[in-house]
Amino acid sequence: MYFSQSDFDKEQQLIYTYLFSNELVKAKDLIYSDYLASKDESRKVIGYVYLSFYYSMIKDRRERAEILNQAELIAQKTKNPLDNAYVNYGYAGYFMESSDDELFLNFFNKSFNTFSKSPNENFMLTLLYFLKQMYNSDFSGYYKTRDYAIKTGNPVLISWSLSRLGNSCLDEFIRSGHKKDIDAAVSFYNQSYQYAKLIKEPAAREKSFMVYYINYSYALNLVTPKQYEKAMELNALAEKVINDNKTLEKYRSDVYGNIGFTYEGMKNYKKAEEFYLKAYQYYDANNYYKLINKIAVFENLSNIYQKQNDFKKALTYEKKIKDIIKDDGKKRLSNNVGIMKLFYNAEQKNQQITELGKRQILYIVIIILIIVAGVSLYYTFNNKYELNKKNIALLEAEQKILVIQQERLKKHALAISLRLDYKNNFIKGLKSRMNDKTETSLDKIWKEDLLNENEFNEIQNIVEKVHPDFFKSLASKSTAKLSNLDMKYAAYIYMNMDNQQIANILKADPNTVRVAKYRLKQKMGLGKNDDLRSFIQNMDL
Repeated sequence: MYFSQSDFDKEQQLIYTYLFSNELVKAKDLIYSDYLASKDESRKVIGYVYLSFYYSMIKDRRERAEILNQAELIAQKTKNPLDNAYVNYGYAGYFMESSDDELFLNFFNKSFNTFSKSPNENFMLTLLYFLKQMYNSDFSGYYKTRDYAIKTGNPVLISWSLSRLGNSCLDEFIRSGHKKDIDAAVSFYNQSYQYAKLIKEPAAREKSFMVYYINYSYALNLVTPKQYEKAMELNALAEKVINDNKTLEKYRSDVYGNIGFTYEGMKNYKKAEEFYLKAYQYYDANNYYKLINKIAVFENLSNIYQKQNDFKKALTYEKKIKDIIKDDGKKRLSNNVGIMKLFYNAEQKNQQITELGKRQILYIVIIILIIVAGVSLYYTFNNKYELNKKNIALLEAEQKILVIQQERLKKHALAISLRLDYKNNFIKGLKSRMNDKTETSLDKIWKEDLLNENEFNEIQNIVEKVHPDFFKSLASKSTAKLSNLDMKYAAYIYMNMDNQQIANILKADPNTVRVAKYRLKQKMGLGKNDDLRSFIQNMDL
């Protein structure tokens, strides 16, 4: 059995702390001095993997891919399962950023399975769960993440895991409205603050404080009774931390967005507008992983202008949302093409190394041919047979990767098309009402903003172009006749949207979405313990 025991590797944990607090120079120096300079090949693998995350933070994807390839070559030589687990962790992070669902899950599962079978690897299991949370905001393992972090005794990981657990409870409160969820969120935020005070590295400690201020201040706008004054105090503390540490500048937009949200809750729309505009001023699209976070900056402004009946400005920011969605689709397509090229080049290099070794073997075989013709003939045929097997396996692997890429791009194209279709309809509606001289009711706009039955035909056409048998298959599996509204909900579920996202798009109450999904589940003949999302996403098309 092989042991890495990341729980006891203080240098490795310090590298993570430096990356967490954006002290990139310190992280890089420690990686080179304690890992890449080591004579231990397994330690070099760990160093290269963390170096790949360093290049992720400075936005150098090409260098990151090269570094991971070097780590993989060493792991192939050592044949140490934990070395491969580190490499798979690095690749999981790489494909998470490129939103490649299948490859991310493939490498994540390989890494997690190996580390979970090894003793004293709670540190690495916590980092893997952090990756899973960033990949999927609906990830249900927040409590497990906290439990793994607590076993490490590392206050950075514990504080961070508690913050994310609080965010999960807060999201659940927004969906459910249950008091126990908001109380749990506040409790976890306060626990995260207590562990933040135990962090020795100043920069990491200050960042953890800032995260606490931002999260807790947002929650105070939702508790009953509202605590706007305390929320403002916490926002001021978060801003002070950023002013004192310029490496945290990217969070300034979040702080101003929080302040705007507090003023909006107080119905001081002018002040809310002022700080939403400040959030927009400091907005940097490169600092956000998820499309929904990018859109939130512009939706805040759109919403506040609608509340002030300034539909012209609201329309401006709705158009910006539409542009963000378009750009995101183009970037993802470009990234996936780039990924395929990078890994094709890496495979070519690996194949060249393999071929060089085969040539050396061939020279030996030629010498042996001179001495023993019969034996050499046997080895020649045997080598050709093995080479053919490897070439066939390589071609099959490349074909599988291409199929996975094409399927993922199809799904993403479907999501982008539906979102753009919705925004186009909404913008047209706003334009017509702005041209109407009569007084415009905001409530009426939201009600009429819902997609009607005729518009569903357009959605159906989009879905059927990507998956022609989707609706046919859905109808054949149902026990009752499905309405256009049922089909529409099924399309959104197929795109992996949660209740809140569907409610936001349709401008409907989340409870309405839950009831509609429950009725759809009954029509599909599913039992109480059956999952509607899994059923729809795993249908044979």
